[in-house]
Amino acid sequence: MSDTFCENDLHDYIRENSKGLGPRVLVGPGDDLALLDFHGHGLLAGVDQVVEGVHFSVGTTPEAIGHKAVARNISDVAGMAGRPIATLASCVLPMQASAEFAMRLVESIRRTALHFNAPLIGGDTAVHRGDGPLTVSVTVLAEPISLALPPILRSGGHANDKLFVTGKLGGSLLADGTGRHLDFTPRLDEAESLICSLGGDLHAMMDISDGLAQDAMRLAQASDMQAVIDAASLPCWPGCGWQQAMCDGEDYELLFAASPTRTIPSVIGRGRTPISCVGILRPMPTPNAPRIICMLSDVEVSLSNTASFHRFGFQ
Repeated sequence: MSDTFCENDLHDYIRENSKGLGPRVLVGPGDDLALLDFHGHGLLAGVDQVVEGVHFSVGTTPEAIGHKAVARNISDVAGMAGRPIATLASCVLPMQASAEFAMRLVESIRRTALHFNAPLIGGDTAVHRGDGPLTVSVTVLAEPISLALPPILRSGGHANDKLFVTGKLGGSLLADGTGRHLDFTPRLDEAESLICSLGGDLHAMMDISDGLAQDAMRLAQASDMQAVIDAASLPCWPGCGWQQAMCDGEDYELLFAASPTRTIPSVIGRGRTPISCVGILRPMPTPNAPRIICMLSDVEVSLSNTASFHRFGFQ
C-alpha cells in the first residue's frame, strides 16, 4: 500500500484481513452490507456516515443532513434487495452547534428512519472539543426481501450478463453543495420489483454512490469479470454528459447484472422508474486487463481509475 491514502487500497486490506470471521458471518466486508446468520434467518447490517465538507456543505439544513445520513444507508439495503428493520445513529456535533440545530437534526433522522420502516432505536452524541466537522454515522439493520432467495451480492455476475441501471446519472452534487444528493429516494421498491420479477436471473446488484465507473469496477472485480460500458447508452440527467454520468457519484441508483436471456422492462416499480441497459460483463481477456472499459464510438477506453478521464482530456 502506498503512503498516499487510497480508499480502494484500504477496502482491499480490510477484505483480505476479514476472513475466518466465524460460521455466523455469511457475508463480510466487501458488499453493500454484511450478512449474518441470526438463528437460521438472514440479518443484514451496515454503517455509513456523512461528514460536513465532504458529503454536504456548511450551511446545509439539519433536515437535509438527517435525511441523507439515513437514506444513503437505506440505499445500501436496496442494493442487496433487503427490507429495512431498524437504525441507530451517532452524531459528533461542532462545538458551536445550538440546541435547536441538534434537535432538528435528530428529529430529521428519526422521521426519515421511520418513513422507511426502520425506526431509530438508539445511538449516541458527542461534541468536538475544538474545531471539527459535523459527522453523522448511521447503522442500518435489514432482512432479505425474499426468504426463498439469498440477498443479491456484487459477486454473482456471470459472463455475458447485461448491465443495467435505474433512473438517470450525473449532476447530483452541485458545486455549491446543493442537488439531488440531499433529497433522493432510495430504490427499495425497484429492488423488490426486480427480485420478484427476475428471481434467480438477477445475478448481482449494488447501489451507485461513488459513480458508475467506480462501482461497476467493484461489481466486476467481485464477480471476477470485466465490465464493458457503452457511453452512448448512459441515461444522463439534462445538462450532463457521459463523463458526469460515469464519475460524478452520489446518484444512489441501482446497478445490476441480469441474465442475457431475460427481457428486462423499460420501467419498474410503482414510480415507473426507467431502466437502461448500459453494458455487459465478459470474462477477463487477460489476468492484468482492466476491470472496466468504456466503449466510445467503437474505441475501448480503460476506466480502471477515474484518472483515465484526465489523461484523455475528458474533464
